[in-house]
Amino acid sequence: MVPVGQPANAAEGRYNTSLKKTRVVVEQTIGIWKARFKCVHQKGGTLSYTPLKCGKMAAATFLLHSYCRRRNIPLLDDPEDPDDPNPAPAAAGARLAAGQARRRQMIQEYFS
Repeated sequence: MVPVGQPANAAEGRYNTSLKKTRVVVEQTIGIWKARFKCVHQKGGTLSYTPLKCGKMAAATFLLHSYCRRRNIPLLDDPEDPDDPNPAPAAAGARLAAGQARRRQMIQEYFS
């Protein structure tokens, strides 16, 4: 999901604010997860394993991370992600148009 570039009304502004707040929480959570499990932190954006193995590793580490959080097991390292998170640019064409249509629908439904 991406913010509305130039919000034209209050609903679009509220959508942008909500998206920013949610994104911060998600990025911080991913940063903590990557700090706890170095095997999922790979610089350069490449997979070191097959997609199937990566999926299994992610599921296993999500469960282990939840276990550690519930039992207050601290991180061994600094939880901050040293990378500057730059999301990939939005896809062009039909996917972009579909995404923009869905965003407009969500703004109308939840933020108006």
